[in-house]
Amino acid sequence: MSAHTAIPYLTVHDGAAALEFYQQAFGAAVRERYDDRNRIAHATLVIGGARLFVSDEFAELGALSPRTLGGSTVAVVLGVPDPDATYAAAVDAGAAPDRPVAVDGSGARSGWLTDPFGHRWNIRTASEASDTDGA
Repeated sequence: MSAHTAIPYLTVHDGAAALEFYQQAFGAAVRERYDDRNRIAHATLVIGGARLFVSDEFAELGALSPRTLGGSTVAVVLGVPDPDATYAAAVDAGAAPDRPVAVDGSGARSGWLTDPFGHRWNIRTASEASDTDGA
């Protein structure tokens, strides 16, 4: 295991619905879930071999969702074996398509969508989603 790891932590306006969406759209498995006063305080999801953290909004702690903020300034890049199938599953589960899957400038199949919680996703060929040259 590398000494450095970056894990996206998504804050959403409806944590329970978000967990269901990520399971249906991306095949996520919920590995941990901690509730606090009818809100998801923390959940760990695994999609393939990638981890993702999710929580409900906790305005009192400064944890706000894209809905409250009026948009998101970050996107999650999700490398998958079949971007077309994953993109279609996400749209079927309720994601809004932005750019359909097509061959991009790097030669990868890649498409963009926004999940029902305001987070942007780039669904792309798995081998093109990681930095393999160490730069």
